[in-house]
Amino acid sequence: MVVGDCMTIEQIDKGKVLIVLGSSDMRDFSLDYSKMSFSDPHSKRILIRLLTLACLKTGISSYGKKMLVEALPHENGCIILLTLKPENKRKVYRIKRKNYSLCFVFGSLENLINLCVDLKDKCVTENRIYYYNNKYYVVFESVFSPKLKRMINEYADKAEGRSILTARIKENGKLIADNNGVVTFGKYFEK
Repeated sequence: MVVGDCMTIEQIDKGKVLIVLGSSDMRDFSLDYSKMSFSDPHSKRILIRLLTLACLKTGISSYGKKMLVEALPHENGCIILLTLKPENKRKVYRIKRKNYSLCFVFGSLENLINLCVDLKDKCVTENRIYYYNNKYYVVFESVFSPKLKRMINEYADKAEGRSILTARIKENGKLIADNNGVVTFGKYFEK
């Protein structure tokens, strides 16, 4: 690559480089400002060579980075401004969810009490009892055995629309027993 007498390469800051091409440089590279673009194969090849030369001279690495190339006419030549775009690492947000949530609705208080008495000695943790829309609900926040689930199904029905209903119950329902409410109820109503 032949570099004309007037070409200058100057680093403005850590992400910007200025290339000034004079009329002799434009002639040597066979560049015409009015036809210069990345869609023209000749212009593209010369611009890539100039970008490589600018990166080598300034020590800026453009590998894997996006670059903005702007060209402006200037006294029979042109000025090219290279701007490295900062890496915008996409932030990833995760919603922390509990691993498990299961909601049961009871037709009567008697069914709820009978279940709690039967389960008071079983290993049932992380559950709460709510009263919402004239019904009693037990929300379980931990995994339990299929045998235990069958036992609960004898007294209650699994609530439909589980995640939405559970959120609504937790927000609008009246909390009756917190922190293992089933065992608390079971011991209280034990015969």
